[in-house]
Amino acid sequence: MTLIFILIALGLDYFLGKLQPFRNYEWVPTLYYSLEKKISHYRYWDGTIGLLGLLLIPILLLLLVMYILDQWSWFAETLFTLLVLIYCLAPEELDNRLDDYIIAIDEDDSENIASLSDCLINDSVIGDEDTTEQAIIKSSLTEAHKRVFAVIFWFLILGLVGALLYRLVDKLNDELSEIRSGFSDSVNLLLNILAWPTSRLFVVGLGLAGSLVDAFNGWRQAEHFTFEVNNAVLSEGGFGALQYMPDIEVPGREKSYWISELKSLINRTLIIWLAVLGIMTLSGNLG
Repeated sequence: MTLIFILIALGLDYFLGKLQPFRNYEWVPTLYYSLEKKISHYRYWDGTIGLLGLLLIPILLLLLVMYILDQWSWFAETLFTLLVLIYCLAPEELDNRLDDYIIAIDEDDSENIASLSDCLINDSVIGDEDTTEQAIIKSSLTEAHKRVFAVIFWFLILGLVGALLYRLVDKLNDELSEIRSGFSDSVNLLLNILAWPTSRLFVVGLGLAGSLVDAFNGWRQAEHFTFEVNNAVLSEGGFGALQYMPDIEVPGREKSYWISELKSLINRTLIIWLAVLGIMTLSGNLG
């Protein structure tokens, strides 16, 4: 059933599209600021205990709803599982933005290129010397990991609790990234811990979908056996799998070539890991 849930959730996201309004996470920072206002004077709030206390509220609520539905109706529980999983996943939005960017480049639409670049680029994962294309590749690899692969991994490990836990921590980290406090440091550390195995597995998938040797070489260069290098591992491993060589000019190659290749690489990686999960399911190693 686990694989079926994942396939249905990805399929619905692809065919229905425009589900972003459904994925409203504003309640997460709202809950944080509400608790911050009421109990920030307690010494344990600004740190790991405060973070765990905050996360327990939605997690316990999720478990309660799942228990009630399990006692009431199998169909209702199944529908709820799909809704929560779709809520935590978001592959189609990135896919659509890359499609729009590719079209804008091919049509030399400078206005759309600029606006889409702003949407695609994540300033927290790029370097000062990165070109726009390199920045988009790095950001897209990070986003694909966050939106799809990390959620699927933790859903496989911990069920709906794992999928929701990862998404909550990710959104809290986005909200508190500019704030320096014990709480924000705990959020960042927990996100890095959750992303450590998923980022490496994603690079393995990228290597299988592209160049495995180059992906591992990039991974090895970025790896320092610390939780702080997850994004660097993703970037360098992704560039290796893509065999990114922008300085080599090929006659007739479209301007959007590398972005198109990136999109195809990410989609192939997803297909490969779904195939691996299918084999595990058939062999009885996955429920």
